[in-house]
Amino acid sequence: MKTFNLVAVFMITLFSVLPLSADELSAEEYLKEINRASSRVYEQTNGKTLSAKIEILEALLLEYEDNHPVLDFLLQELGTAYSFTGQHQQALYAFDQHDPYSDQLNTAVKALKTQDAVKNIADTAGKYQIVMVNEAHHVPQHRILTYRLLESLWNQGFRYLALEALSANAENKLPPEYVNEKAGFYTNEPLFSNLVLRARQLGFQLVSYDYGSEVGAGTEARERSAVKNLRTKVFNSEPDAKMLIHVGYSHINESRWLAHYLKESLKTDPLTINQTDFTERSDVKYEPKSYTWVIDKHDFSNPVVLTKGNGEYWSPTPEEYDVTVIWPRTEYRLNRPQWARLGKELMPVDPSWCKQFFPCTIEAYKVGNSDEVPSDRIVIHDTSVPSGIFISESTRILKVTDAQGKLKHIKEFRID
Repeated sequence: MKTFNLVAVFMITLFSVLPLSADELSAEEYLKEINRASSRVYEQTNGKTLSAKIEILEALLLEYEDNHPVLDFLLQELGTAYSFTGQHQQALYAFDQHDPYSDQLNTAVKALKTQDAVKNIADTAGKYQIVMVNEAHHVPQHRILTYRLLESLWNQGFRYLALEALSANAENKLPPEYVNEKAGFYTNEPLFSNLVLRARQLGFQLVSYDYGSEVGAGTEARERSAVKNLRTKVFNSEPDAKMLIHVGYSHINESRWLAHYLKESLKTDPLTINQTDFTERSDVKYEPKSYTWVIDKHDFSNPVVLTKGNGEYWSPTPEEYDVTVIWPRTEYRLNRPQWARLGKELMPVDPSWCKQFFPCTIEAYKVGNSDEVPSDRIVIHDTSVPSGIFISESTRILKVTDAQGKLKHIKEFRID
């Protein structure tokens, strides 16, 4: 199992979702607490596997349970680590403890209709030069919407896929057959690697852009730097180029985030799509009340958009974004979310592969190179819960490792 530095990326993305602690510390005081905690976390987890990091973070949660800023930080770290290891429910739960949701029902949803999100957005996208889709970084499900939109948008002339998650100029350093670890941080999550591979298969030119400003420089500096990079790489030479942009959280905000500065610079109104406002939680008690109402009153098995009676998109804050997307609650088979399938076969795993070393990690590879991001990854904690791993015709190797990253089993698939 590969090792990743969660702490550094958390510090970069902190300002998109900066939480206020229960003690209502100032942002400066909050960051001081986080810096002290992150140094300790880095010392203890650097070079460790994801499963080992999870065990360390879980232990630190107990130690810092009365320190709200550090607890916030650790819960986000833990939720992200869970999402990288295919533990969706645990990732949701960690973030629910970090950010318990309390709101009132938006009564406007009672008059809204639901329509298939992929079909509806695909039908609308052709009217726009730029389409922006957001995600919560601990919810790989949100990458699936972009994955499902790729082919339709390609057929409508979109040729560029810009990804906040890519490291600087990573698009020029990707191997031809797989996604490597250096491509970015969140791209090390298997579903994100599948998104990148699918886009390249269709012919999309990948574009990295979220770099060039110092950490902590502020929203405007970061977003203006991003626009400059997008202009330099694409729009200065191709002013009419059509681009799909996949971002985190608030960057679709048209009032003061990336969408705003793109509109200002390119003089074009992007189609902005939000998946993070009305979303599934680990338990109904944590859900936004508007999400719960829609789920209870409408029957759908795929993500939907909310529309008014005249067919127009509905957004609770139309000055910020255009489209509200809602996913149904997750259904599981063999302890795996069905939305993660991507047309693949769900193969039951044999716990004996772990050789009684738990937790153990099972990863599926297309090539099997040491720097390859797996196409799927799961962690097995014991033999009591049946589990499965997603494989396809392109899967060549399954690797099973213990918490220290030592290889315990390997299964090769015959190439016909």
